[in-house]
Amino acid sequence: MKVLLVSSEDKASLNIRDRLLEEADWERVGRFQGTEVLAYRELLLYQKKGIHLHFENVDLEIASHIEQDLPDLLNNTIPYPLELLVFLSKHRSETGTRSLTVHPPGNYLQADYGGQPGRLPPSAPHYMAAALKALYREKKLLGLADQTTYEVTHHGPYLSSPCFFIEIGSDDTRWCVPELGRAIARALLSSDFLVPNRDLPVAIGVGGGHYAPRFTDRAMRNKFAFGHMIPDHILERADDTHELVRLALASTPGADRVMFHRNPRNEDNIKKAGECAGELGLELVQ
Repeated sequence: MKVLLVSSEDKASLNIRDRLLEEADWERVGRFQGTEVLAYRELLLYQKKGIHLHFENVDLEIASHIEQDLPDLLNNTIPYPLELLVFLSKHRSETGTRSLTVHPPGNYLQADYGGQPGRLPPSAPHYMAAALKALYREKKLLGLADQTTYEVTHHGPYLSSPCFFIEIGSDDTRWCVPELGRAIARALLSSDFLVPNRDLPVAIGVGGGHYAPRFTDRAMRNKFAFGHMIPDHILERADDTHELVRLALASTPGADRVMFHRNPRNEDNIKKAGECAGELGLELVQ
């Protein structure tokens, strides 16, 4: 069961929802917190009041609703945890970067923006890679110039099910642009997202900035599917680099390798991360 989750207080989220409704014939299957639950193929479209960052354990809330109120959709499967939950969201960029982004949630250190300190939800590497590539294709077909990119792991909420954010950046002049929402809607409805390539090797990423151009490039070229990614600013602030690597690995299902984004300022931290990766038996890729 794959759930797409709309925030009623997020303009970009509502934009993506409206485009999803235009692009496919959804079936009404129930109600959740006063809003209709819609189904299309193996997707369920849910909407919840509030802001995504603070939807702690929303996967358990939705799974319980499915089990109790929508039992005919289960096909005798247990919905704990959900196969996948995708947050439809806005992205705010201080630099004004026009972007369509994909990233896993989680907090390596403190939880300033939702979630729990030092905890990462399970990432969804193959679905994230498929979403990134489908998003790039759809935005090109729509004639959009926005950058398509991974962002590294950041902010809440905390879930126990595989999840990721897909977002419209970068400010309120962009969040309501229909064609940006349409690119995301078409990507999520595409067969190559719904049935992702599971043969891609899974990696964690270490190093670099908030955006992840090197990891994005490797995913776009079908080299790897990335789960959690650790940026330089987290490496610099953490007391234990080894613990960061262990945490990212434990929360990236199927990961057996690590890719580093090296630069002159992160050499010491990359060395520490490499030592940990070696101890954990991870393959190092360039």
